Amino acid sequence: MPINTQQGLYRLHLAGNVLCVEMNSVWSKGTVKKVLEETQQLVAGIKHQPWAAIVDLRNWIMPTFEAVEGFQLIYDWCAANNQTHEVTICRFELQKNIIGDVSNYDTEHQFYTQNIEDAEQWLVSKGFVVSLEQWQQARQQNSS
Repeated sequence: MPINTQQGLYRLHLAGNVLCVEMNSVWSKGTVKKVLEETQQLVAGIKHQPWAAIVDLRNWIMPTFEAVEGFQLIYDWCAANNQTHEVTICRFELQKNIIGDVSNYDTEHQFYTQNIEDAEQWLVSKGFVVSLEQWQQARQQNSS
């Protein structure tokens, strides 16, 4: 269960064909670049088939101004490499707006929620096999 982290700013975890992304604090251009590189590595084995992402923004503040362009690069790369669905878990409307500005997904392929259980249910309804309980356990193990 690979989980990557850079100074607590993010965690990436691949569970089957679902990439789980936890975003924290403020992201710089360097953080965005590192996340893109690690995302590319993590999904290399599944990018030939449809895959999904769960992006947890509840503890994320925002990107720096210079980092916004990098977000577009991440979304463009993921879409070009078969990411077909995304659930975004956010606490604030501003977080949803930032992601909405760079995401090209429509409402059939992207779901915004404040509840992690709703995220799991939506992905399952779209045909993905995901257990957020396993992700939560992996996060706790990595934190200890």
